[in-house]
Amino acid sequence: MAKVVYEGWMVRYGRRKIGRSYIHMRYFVLESRLLAYYKKKPQDNVVPIKTLLIDGNCRVEDRGLKTHHGHMVYVLSVYNKKEKYHRITVRDLFPILKF
Repeated sequence: MAKVVYEGWMVRYGRRKIGRSYIHMRYFVLESRLLAYYKKKPQDNVVPIKTLLIDGNCRVEDRGLKTHHGHMVYVLSVYNKKEKYHRITVRDLFPILKF
């Protein structure tokens, strides 16, 4: 059976310590049990910036609309319940993802 992989460019959303928010384009790869993102489209032997194991403890939190430099963005946060502070926060997850 062929392995199913979803991948594409999405925007990573975060906040700095001084309260300003930022967004970065990142290349996300969702495999059967792993979500990972990279600065650019991964080639052979490239280490991801961050990974998250998808299991029964994985949660998706709807953060709703936020303002980023005067623009409204829709924000989702993906995290593992056991490691609540190891989050991956993205905006506009579904419109940017390529299947």
